[in-house]
Amino acid sequence: MKIVVLIGIMTLCVSFSKAEILADRGALQAKRSPEATQLFDYLKSIYGKKTLSGACANVNWNINEAMWVHQHTGKWPALNCFDFIHLQFSQPGGWIDYSNTEVVENWHKAGGIVAMMWHWNVPANNDRDYAFYSGSEGNKTKFDVRKIFDEGSQEYARMIKDIDQVASCLKKLRDKHIPVIWRPLHEAGGRWFWWGMDAEACKQLWKVMYQRFAEKGIDNLIWAFTPAAAWNEPYSKGFDWYPGDEYVDIVGMDVYNKNDANDCYTLNYQFLQEQKPGKMAALTECGSVATISSQWKAGAKWLFFMPWYDYGRTNNPSSDAFQKLEHGSASISWWKDAFSCDFVLTRDDVKY
Repeated sequence: MKIVVLIGIMTLCVSFSKAEILADRGALQAKRSPEATQLFDYLKSIYGKKTLSGACANVNWNINEAMWVHQHTGKWPALNCFDFIHLQFSQPGGWIDYSNTEVVENWHKAGGIVAMMWHWNVPANNDRDYAFYSGSEGNKTKFDVRKIFDEGSQEYARMIKDIDQVASCLKKLRDKHIPVIWRPLHEAGGRWFWWGMDAEACKQLWKVMYQRFAEKGIDNLIWAFTPAAAWNEPYSKGFDWYPGDEYVDIVGMDVYNKNDANDCYTLNYQFLQEQKPGKMAALTECGSVATISSQWKAGAKWLFFMPWYDYGRTNNPSSDAFQKLEHGSASISWWKDAFSCDFVLTRDDVKY
């Protein structure tokens, strides 16, 4: 359920020094910002007792989905997830500028929890577009994640440059005392994204990002990992891409087209608990799934849930489409069911 805009071309000729991999995460944990520590403690305190409602940006840097939910229910989701999907086009005054964090700041000031993810675009095979899907077609990419082990390669330079650009935004949020639930390199085990085409390289990329952020003093992050498995492979295969307990705070599942609440529990929530019993489990993406009330009753006590966006429904808040109650992932009736549950937290309920 991903959408990408592919235009432009970029050539990189940059060299960077080696980023040493952090061997002991305890040192970084001690440096976690007071705000991130406070949020993490809050998440632990509600886990299994309450669940945070969540919305994701419509493509990149907005709260359109949350606005749509609020307009039709009178309630704001507790969490909003933003996406660095158009990082390559970001510039001050441009049509997208991730250095302008006003929308994120306003969400935080209103009491909302901030989450972020990254559909990491790199040059596509046709040398014109950008892509995050791996493949040989012109509009996909053969970008080689294994080059994370080759510090002299153009691919390595590209990865480090992009990581540093995201770091500059995250650092702004740190300086404004805003903690972030950070979910990079998601669904790697499905091997549909370029970063998932090699498990060892993907784990190395995660660790390089982790350490590079730490070196820049970015201590406001709570790290979330979402496994996936390729077609006809067991879910457990997705944890071959898991970078290690010391690098992950939350594990999640992206679940679509699953209307049986018991399946949501046994195949997803219970699975995560069995794989990583020491980690909180979240429904990091969902669409066309059983109601939250029925999932909770079945035993799926997610830390948070987040339906995927419907581009046509919420792209333009001034449109007639925005007034409709149906949705590609979660209709207003689905949301009303969620908000009718005393264990579902809205933005007004968040206290940390």
